[in-house]
Amino acid sequence: MKINQTKMGGRDCFSDDYLFQQIRNGQYEAMELFFNRYYAPLCRFGMSYESNSCLVEEKVADIFIQLWTNRNILDKIKNPKSYIYVIVKNSLKTARKSQQFCQQIDETKTINSMFSPSREQEIIENEQKEMNTNLIREILDIIPKKSRQAFELSRIDGLKYKEIAEILNVTPKTVENHIAIALKFISRTLESYKKRGLLKSI
Repeated sequence: MKINQTKMGGRDCFSDDYLFQQIRNGQYEAMELFFNRYYAPLCRFGMSYESNSCLVEEKVADIFIQLWTNRNILDKIKNPKSYIYVIVKNSLKTARKSQQFCQQIDETKTINSMFSPSREQEIIENEQKEMNTNLIREILDIIPKKSRQAFELSRIDGLKYKEIAEILNVTPKTVENHIAIALKFISRTLESYKKRGLLKSI
């Protein structure tokens, strides 16, 4: 059975449940559709847990490989979207713990050189350059982690509060509060930028 890739509004019209069903039946075209739908959003979401973009992309790609390899159990998944977000979150948390352990070992060997004047100056310059060229990224960075995650999942990925709650393991009300906090941070920061002349209007 070949999937009919009819398009609606520029996006494929198949539901996640339908694609999971087709993937379970061995339809690789469905796997490609699902991959194209979620790879970029999952990578962006993963960056809130890990700053190494290469590692995030690798882990996200691994998730899709695992989905295909274990496709015979996909009928047990009730919410495909929440499921893959949670898998990415857990995968990156595990990778981060391992990375932090290795980093601690390396830091005992290089702690003196890391805080040398030249290195310190380089860090300052890089941070200043990023701040001057990407105000939006700065705004997102100052938002508390959970609030930023909830905000991006809602406003960028278009997930419902219930779906976000499942991903972040909190209640829908908590998701609502996190988004309100994020919006407050954004509003205050934009107002600050406007007063400093960095923005002409809000």
